[in-house]
Amino acid sequence: MKFAELAGPVFGILLGLLVARVSVSNAVQRFNPHVTQCVLVYSYRLLLHPLHRYPGPFLAKITDWYSAYHAIRMNLHFTTYADHAKYGPVIRQGPNKLVFSSVQAAHDVLQNERLFKSRAYLVTQVNPTIFNLFNVIDTRLHRTKRRIIGQGISEKAMRRFEPVMHEQVQVFLAQLARASKDSSPLDMSEKCSHLGLDISGEIGFGHGFELQTSEKNRWMPSGISTSNRRLNVYVQFPALRYIGWEKLLLPVILPKVMRFHRMVRDKIRARLKEDTHSRPDLLSSIHDYKDPDTGSSMSKRELWSEATFLIPAGGDTTASLLAASFFYLSHYPKTYQRLATEIRERFSSAEEIRGGVKLAGCAYLHAFITETLRISPPSNTTLWRDLPADAATNPVIIDGHVIPPGTRIGVNLYCMHRNPTYFPDPRSHRPERWIREESGVSDEQWKIMHDAFIPFSLGPRNCAGKAVAWAEVPLVLAKTLWYFDFWRAGEDGERLDGGDVFYMLDQLGSRHTGPVMKFRLRDGVGEELVG
Repeated sequence: MKFAELAGPVFGILLGLLVARVSVSNAVQRFNPHVTQCVLVYSYRLLLHPLHRYPGPFLAKITDWYSAYHAIRMNLHFTTYADHAKYGPVIRQGPNKLVFSSVQAAHDVLQNERLFKSRAYLVTQVNPTIFNLFNVIDTRLHRTKRRIIGQGISEKAMRRFEPVMHEQVQVFLAQLARASKDSSPLDMSEKCSHLGLDISGEIGFGHGFELQTSEKNRWMPSGISTSNRRLNVYVQFPALRYIGWEKLLLPVILPKVMRFHRMVRDKIRARLKEDTHSRPDLLSSIHDYKDPDTGSSMSKRELWSEATFLIPAGGDTTASLLAASFFYLSHYPKTYQRLATEIRERFSSAEEIRGGVKLAGCAYLHAFITETLRISPPSNTTLWRDLPADAATNPVIIDGHVIPPGTRIGVNLYCMHRNPTYFPDPRSHRPERWIREESGVSDEQWKIMHDAFIPFSLGPRNCAGKAVAWAEVPLVLAKTLWYFDFWRAGEDGERLDGGDVFYMLDQLGSRHTGPVMKFRLRDGVGEELVG
């Protein structure tokens, strides 16, 4: 292991000693009891711990600083992938953590009703008494919240919301048209982020953030990214949240976080002053809804908590998927040509392109988006679960492994989707693999490939915003391909993850730049965009 890779975890170990108030000078003078305690703890984790036989990096076996360090660098998904390649399908990524990379394990973990979403996610709470869909641990409370929130982000809700979505997409297309006049290059990560967050704001509050048309709130993507990066570190090493070290970073982190929270608060207050059903947004959808099992509805404080999660999560998911889509279209000319032909032959005008059977019937578009979700999922993180209280007497078995009580178990999306056992030639973007007659695989391989495809997770804790992504992304791509020809302007701001793969960093969601592209309106179309 290179020194640079050791530096962070070693620093973490030293910080752990400082947290324990170990005096180095005293340790030199006498055998300090705190040093003795650390030696005993680390020795136990290496030699006697119930997980000691599981393979993994040496530092990961003794401290959670291993994963926290790589989360700080936002490369934990790359590290996890490399560790699986080196150590096998089950790795020890912390003193009490196992990560799996098999299809059987994914279903055993994510569809297991006995397992709970890890308590590590509680570090994302803004208020210790208020939970949202992301950090609620109690399964019954989650079920209630999911049913209530689902009223506002379901497929049915998206059909009602579609006219508003079209308005924001038209703004996006108009900006591409203006840039096409002088062939101005555009960073599509930036443009897609502005579009995604504006649509997410409309879904949540009935008002976008005007990121596409004004510079006033364009600090938001950076602020959300900073917050997500920080929270991802805490999820990997929850103790860091409570030792007070973050006070050193408050001048940098807190202003951005508080600025976003104040904006959400002000948006909710402004929306509550309007007629409840004046807009087809989240408030309108859930205001009169009571859960049929519990009779519960959502309080204003809960709505605020949900909004602080759903809006950045929804905006980030669609922005990442769209940016990755433009990347692959610009790097795979045959894919671009086939998809452009499908859209331009299927629709006689841009006005025809809207949600429904005709757009859903674009088989290659669906295959293209599916393949983009596989190779570049909007979240490349590990999905963590905790064992039930009765794990000692009623063992939990994951892919044939009896899991010791107290173990945190997870499945990494990035690693699942890059596994050549499930996806032949996994680093190539091949939409054809999702078209049965063109896939070239056996029925057994076809099934296992679908079982391994989990970009929105699985089971009752799967992504609540899946319907939003599938409503927005096909619409944006189809309209852009109908109006424009486009191509790469260069590699500025881009990095390749080995081969022609979109470079995405992990921070609960994703951080990325590019592709940098130029657009040109097709002959005879788009006058309404530049008028």
